[in-house]
Amino acid sequence: MNLVILTKHIKNLISDKSNIYIFSFSILFYFINKHVSHHDGSYKPIHFEDKYILLICFLAAMGKVVSSITVPLIVIFSLLYYYTSLRYGLVTKSMMQAIAGTNIHQALSMMTSVNILMPFVIVVFVALLVFITWKCNRFRPLLLLVSMLSMVHPLYYAWENGTSINKERNRHNIVERAYYLKRFIPGILGELIYSVGMWCSQENRPAVPHTKIDPAVIGKNEGRRKNIIMVIGESAFASRHTYYGYKAENTTPNMQKLINDNRICVLPHTHSAANMTREAVPMLVSFFEPEHQEKLYSEKNIIELAKDNGYKTFWIASQPGRGEYSRTFGYISEFSDYVTRQDYNNAVSHVTWRDESLLPVVKEKFGEQVDKKFFVIHLMGSHESYADDRTQEDIDSLPHADPYDQSIHRTDRILQQIIDMADKKLGEYTLIYISDHGEIVNQGHGIQFGGYDQYMIPAFIIDKNNEYCKTANDMRNYENYYTSLFTKYLVLDMLGYNVDSKYIEHIKSNDVVLHSDGEVYNYKDIPQPPAH
Repeated sequence: MNLVILTKHIKNLISDKSNIYIFSFSILFYFINKHVSHHDGSYKPIHFEDKYILLICFLAAMGKVVSSITVPLIVIFSLLYYYTSLRYGLVTKSMMQAIAGTNIHQALSMMTSVNILMPFVIVVFVALLVFITWKCNRFRPLLLLVSMLSMVHPLYYAWENGTSINKERNRHNIVERAYYLKRFIPGILGELIYSVGMWCSQENRPAVPHTKIDPAVIGKNEGRRKNIIMVIGESAFASRHTYYGYKAENTTPNMQKLINDNRICVLPHTHSAANMTREAVPMLVSFFEPEHQEKLYSEKNIIELAKDNGYKTFWIASQPGRGEYSRTFGYISEFSDYVTRQDYNNAVSHVTWRDESLLPVVKEKFGEQVDKKFFVIHLMGSHESYADDRTQEDIDSLPHADPYDQSIHRTDRILQQIIDMADKKLGEYTLIYISDHGEIVNQGHGIQFGGYDQYMIPAFIIDKNNEYCKTANDMRNYENYYTSLFTKYLVLDMLGYNVDSKYIEHIKSNDVVLHSDGEVYNYKDIPQPPAH
């Protein structure tokens, strides 16, 4: 009799759609978490898989309405996390900041760069998950209570341990607390907590003037150049530029002509000091470096030092500067006398993510009657999707080229227009163009095992008598590389500051980069793609 009753209960459990639903999603979630990539790039089981199953049980037991929202979202997040792990080899803190900090345009653009149907597929898949959850689920008070009680201890443990690491920062910064929670709950649940923390955070550190000057600065004179322009490119891979020997397409005809006319000095063998914008841009305009990341918020940056020596400063950008990912360079931009970005001080200038929108502002500000001016012009350049970073003019000029080459051609035209306006409005000036980082074409950047393409960048200088070209080449290290870390010292000299040579010598003998996993590597030792 007992066997009959037991058999009946088992049949009831199996036939219950809610049980089948919870079991199916729990197993799916378990296996996704079990095979996400780890810090060493391998695929190993992670901890807390049972807690992930409890999380699914907890969410699924809350009834049709809540479950139809929460369970599909966490499943989608898990699948995207798993895909990112497979594609990039390692999902890093910087990568999560980039994903959480990406605006709607960039997100859609990057999805369509994978497949034009991707946004449609995701919408259909989410709708299907919502439908299945609604049809199969029901409120389960006992399961809800048991799963909730089972999660209390590990979550409390993670919260307390996270708080003990850095109490002061965690008390004031929801993102920091979420990050330390992530450290004690590894895998997708921790990443989800961290992502939610970033999405919920509205904190943007204000640009409060600093008092401390980096010890590398040992003196100040009258500015050596009255008009200084730094143009920062985006995702520009040097080997796709004609003036670096690229033969497949004439991607940079305008700059090549200026080179032929001896107006431009190209810096060969140049690499960035980071493979993600969040770290790479601050290294150009502050003392933030791979080995001294604390200096971003503790010392005067190049904008402040320019102002201290009588320059009016301008930051004109098609890239945003708020949010957890963009704030590092957005923070620096707001020290400028004038700043406009697509997300800041834009009511009059109307700049967008399109680099062409910057040109009217550049023209106007070049024309200001000020004795000494320092400009930073931050482009969107060749960020994915490359098809967004070209115009019909570039397609017509390079009809057989791929979208990436056409995007480089467009940047070449933007640079030519900036130079033409500088010639007319500024007269004498010095301009340095350098990309934030390189690009693994059709894959992206910030890739853990992506190799050198994401570091190899174009750089050139326009200057009277090529004086700063000679200075830059004298800075090359023992491997004959010019690293982007030298750039701020070039600009400081233009601004009239004396620099202690031992700091330049240190960079020469220690060619380090900050990689996407947050680790500092010697450039020759960065993680490489696995051998086939």
